[in-house]
Amino acid sequence: MTEPGADAESKTANPIRKVMGLLQLKVSLKGILVGLVAAGVAVGVFVAVGGVPIAADKPDGWLLTHGLHFVFKRSEALAGSRVTPPGDLNDPSRVRLAAQHFDMVCANCHGRPGFGQSVTALSMSPRPQYLPSVVGQFTDSQLYMILEHGVKFSAMPSWATDARGDEVWSMVAFLRRLPNLDAAGYRELTAVPVASPGAPIAVGSGAVLRPANAQRNAPPVEEFLYAAPAAGFADAAIHTDALVTCSRCHGADGTGGVTGGEAPNLTIQDAGYLKAALQAYTSGQRKSGYMQTVAAELSGDQINALAEHYASLPAQASAPAPANPALVRSGEAIARGGIRENATPACSLCHESAGATITGAPHIAGQSATFLRRQLTALASGGRGSSVRWNPMSSVAHALSDKDIAALAAYYAQLPPSKGAAVAAPHTDQAPGVAIDVAAARQLFDSRCTQCHLEAGRGDLPGNFPNLTIQTKTYAEQNLYSFHLGARPGSKMRQATQDLNFDQLTSLATYVHGLVPRASAAKVDRAAAQRGQIIAAQGVASRGTPACLSCHGANGVAALPLIPMLQGQNGDYLRRRLELFATQAPSNRSTLNPMPAIARQLTSKERADLAAYFAAAPPLQKPLPRL
Repeated sequence: MTEPGADAESKTANPIRKVMGLLQLKVSLKGILVGLVAAGVAVGVFVAVGGVPIAADKPDGWLLTHGLHFVFKRSEALAGSRVTPPGDLNDPSRVRLAAQHFDMVCANCHGRPGFGQSVTALSMSPRPQYLPSVVGQFTDSQLYMILEHGVKFSAMPSWATDARGDEVWSMVAFLRRLPNLDAAGYRELTAVPVASPGAPIAVGSGAVLRPANAQRNAPPVEEFLYAAPAAGFADAAIHTDALVTCSRCHGADGTGGVTGGEAPNLTIQDAGYLKAALQAYTSGQRKSGYMQTVAAELSGDQINALAEHYASLPAQASAPAPANPALVRSGEAIARGGIRENATPACSLCHESAGATITGAPHIAGQSATFLRRQLTALASGGRGSSVRWNPMSSVAHALSDKDIAALAAYYAQLPPSKGAAVAAPHTDQAPGVAIDVAAARQLFDSRCTQCHLEAGRGDLPGNFPNLTIQTKTYAEQNLYSFHLGARPGSKMRQATQDLNFDQLTSLATYVHGLVPRASAAKVDRAAAQRGQIIAAQGVASRGTPACLSCHGANGVAALPLIPMLQGQNGDYLRRRLELFATQAPSNRSTLNPMPAIARQLTSKERADLAAYFAAAPPLQKPLPRL
């Protein structure tokens, strides 16, 4: 039984005990905090005086080793859940290409089948593992994440670029084969073809250092040398005969057949393009974990000699894989006429035509379908980079479906190659199956277009609406499609074209092409025009601004009719367009138009002077339609 008064006493005592408990807890927490701070200070002092051993010849303890590996495996398990392997992961050509990269770069640390690991690598801390023994611990997706991003606090580097997942997946495919390879099988995969006869392509006298692989540069930069030519991992041949190294993937004949078309066919390109590509790989302007590693080891003399060597080889087609005839026909339709439904221009405007002189586009007739497919996919993601100043392909490829990409690759792969000459069917101004009705287009123009562009189509005097009479069908057509789809902003033009079908838009562009070119009636500032003429003809060399007439001159617009004719355009309209370009935010189609980047390099006064120059110039003669 409870004694009388016990309940009252307990009610009084309980709050006191709670208060005392809280005070004790506070004191305990304070003591713990003070202890932690003291321990931290002690550790800091220990580190500051150099007491932490970091010698590589002292093996890590059991707890540290297993603790780090536990963190590593759990991190990769989570990261691997974010990616899905491609359907063609086990393609033998992917395996063969990645095997060459592994042999030149990775085997130095991780070893080769039938051989032990490097003594130097095994002296590292942490030590690189023998991959045939450990790849089975990881899924394909986990291997991808390890290769793509590398591993902190280890000797495992990230891929040379973060924009070429297709290359990383090829390495995953090879690593899956690795545990089942013996020495003979490995040697068969990594055999170096006999290079073409000729003098070895050695480093030579062109070993002048130049910036390299800018993407991975990290502080403190003064402690590293991001420059080329660089010391490689293993392939000593690159310092004595670079051609031997190149033949690993491109073959002795340069066609890329030795890797099943995963590596490109070099025999179809000219020396200028090849040289620019190697220089772009060196600087990191163009992305490839394979090629950036190799190009960074080349001297200037080697780059020149390799470009000349492959350009001098007879053009040979890559061995085309059997293609569905319907797929080839679909690719031909896109190549020659583009895709009106998403404003994709015809490929033949630049490739295998005079348009390549403007964009620097490569020859692709006779190129490997596999290589073309991988490059278009990488371009569509926006991360492949470029060898030239203006490359519209990121925008173009972004609009292509996987089926479109496969069709284009199949079409161009089956064409015969021919250097310096158009071998594909040329671009046509009238695509097959398009119904052109110029009479109906004239009625549309008179009833709709003249409301803003006035009866003669020369635009208004204030320059709110441009002069249409000076433009070609190809340029007008591309822009009408873009306005119709909303790809080019402009509320009035969107409204004017929204209810028209593509045949009507094409017919309107055809009618515009038939208009007699007439200069805008607006007044021109002649003094400003004289100043602008210098920039138009010479550019601004100190800022890397190209001469406007290199594209907008008569030769440029004839070679690539996607470029607008500016001579005779309203000066105020041009000035507003240049100002808009200078402030325009990037979009998925930004690379289709080089003008925003160029306009930002000019001052407002220079932009006004250029507008005045083109307004004062007489209109260019339009080329005849290509039917």
